[in-house]
Amino acid sequence: MKYILLILTALIAANFAFSGDKYSLYTTSNDKEITDESFKFTFLLPDNWQKTDMKLTTDNDAISYSFERKDKKCAIMLLAFKLTTVKNLEDFIYTMEKDISLNIPQRDGDFVSVNSETFDGKSAIYKDAQYKEYIYYFRTKLPDAPNNFVYMMRFITTHSNINSDIENEIKKISNSFLPTAK
Repeated sequence: MKYILLILTALIAANFAFSGDKYSLYTTSNDKEITDESFKFTFLLPDNWQKTDMKLTTDNDAISYSFERKDKKCAIMLLAFKLTTVKNLEDFIYTMEKDISLNIPQRDGDFVSVNSETFDGKSAIYKDAQYKEYIYYFRTKLPDAPNNFVYMMRFITTHSNINSDIENEIKKISNSFLPTAK
C-alpha cells in the first residue's frame, strides 16, 4: 500500500510538472489577464488588485504601469522598455538599482535566475527599515527581431503588511509574467 501511494503521488506531481502550462497551479477563474501588445508581455492579476496608473513616453519606447491591492497592502510598479537590440541584463539591473528616482532599497541576498529560449531574468528581495520589495527583471533575447524588451516588475510592501498571503500572491503574479515577443 505504501508503494502504491508513493507511485500515485509521483504520477500526480509529474502530471503538474509536465503539463506544459506553468500557470495551471496558480490560475483561478477570477484572475484578470493583463496584456500589452506593444510591449509584448502578459501576466495574471488576481481580482483583488486594480490598475491605478499607466504612463507611456512620448517616443513610445517605455511604459509604466501601477497596480495596487484593493486593501492597499501591496503595490506593483511595472516598467517596460522597447529596444532595437538585445540588452545586457546585468547592465539593466545595475541601471535600475542606481536610478535615484526609483529609490530602490538595498538588495538583501543573491539573485535567483530564470532562463528560457526567448527571455531570461533575475529576481531579488530588497529592503530597508520600512519596505520589503520583490523585484523581477526580465529581458527578451531575440537577436534577429526588430525589437527586444526589458522589464522590471517591482512589488512594494511594508514590513508590517507582509504575510504569507501577500508573498503567495507575489509568487503567483511573478510566475505568470511572460514576455511574448517572438
